[in-house]
Amino acid sequence: MEFPLSDLNLRDLRRELYGYALSTEGTEQELHERLMAARHEQAEAQAQGFVRPGRTPITKFDACVQPDDFAQINAMTDEEYAAFSRKVQWRLRRIHKTWNRRGIEYYNPGVFHQIDRTKTYMLNMCEFWVRRSPYNHKIFVIFVSRTHDGQQRLCYARSFAKVRRPNSDVDVVKKPVISHIDIGRVMTNILLEIEDNGLENYVAVVAEKKDVYMRALRETAMVSGQKLPPIVLDEGHLQKTFQKMFCAKSSRSLSQAKLELFDKSTYQQQLRKLQTNYTQNVEADKLFKQYLSCLPKVLQNMWKIEEHKNKPISLARLNNDRLNLYCDQAQNELPPLPFEECVSGAGLLQLILFDALWCLSDGTEREENYVNPTPEPAELPDEWMSILD
Repeated sequence: MEFPLSDLNLRDLRRELYGYALSTEGTEQELHERLMAARHEQAEAQAQGFVRPGRTPITKFDACVQPDDFAQINAMTDEEYAAFSRKVQWRLRRIHKTWNRRGIEYYNPGVFHQIDRTKTYMLNMCEFWVRRSPYNHKIFVIFVSRTHDGQQRLCYARSFAKVRRPNSDVDVVKKPVISHIDIGRVMTNILLEIEDNGLENYVAVVAEKKDVYMRALRETAMVSGQKLPPIVLDEGHLQKTFQKMFCAKSSRSLSQAKLELFDKSTYQQQLRKLQTNYTQNVEADKLFKQYLSCLPKVLQNMWKIEEHKNKPISLARLNNDRLNLYCDQAQNELPPLPFEECVSGAGLLQLILFDALWCLSDGTEREENYVNPTPEPAELPDEWMSILD
């Protein structure tokens, strides 16, 4: 679907021009004129039959998106699009109405049944921006990730669109949209799913130091007893916090903890040494000690699993760095949507298309084996054709 040029920001203009294989250099006015001419030429070419018409929109409940809005999808051949569609189909089956029927959400519990019992995993969560103008569009996601390689799979996602008032305070705009009740409900469902299916393989829950996340995880721990994995503050978010506090000592100590190689016989002494960062910033020191306090339990849980038994452990990837890369790329790739369509759930459908693109290089996913191909229309026998004629 075409979005009014007047509502496109600079990132949107460059994304669309890239899809047309045109230059993205120049002033914003020049980009507007270049894109307007490209849209006009494409419309004329489609009307004359020189260009393939747009592909069928993808719908779920009241939400609808046009796959050709993505430059990568628009450039696909029919064979490539058929392979891509198989990845989209099984993801669409995991989208359902929320518990209060006020929206839609994506939940794929199958990822918890595909883990390797000899390896360790973590849960990563965050809420990231898609658009800040003319309305606020955010997406909350939870991933299942390996602790020592780049493997990660989307487990849960929900899209939010809110009207932004012109004089909104910056802190109000940056505040997470999802509620602690919704996070707690999802985390409880996840714990019930993995309770008897390798809970010991999940050694940590990594999240930013935000009240809504901490409150949700505390309440989930109260409901589920001691089954919730240790809560680890995201190292990248902590680094930004220490920079805002102008606390170089805590920032340096956090970097040392990230690079430390923990040995089973000396990890307690190593952690005690890291705690003595000699900072005079009380708040920064409190945050750093909160980060270190959960690491002993994480290390103990990892040494119980065959992958790490009697081996030194590095916690360099116990953070949201890979998740942040995913979110940054999603911000660049998701096309703009009218507010009404985003509220109806089109923002979530766009994320599902992006996730299928993200996993396209992984080859055939296990869930694709259960996607039934669309049957070809049956041909009538020749003797019937004479009767119909």
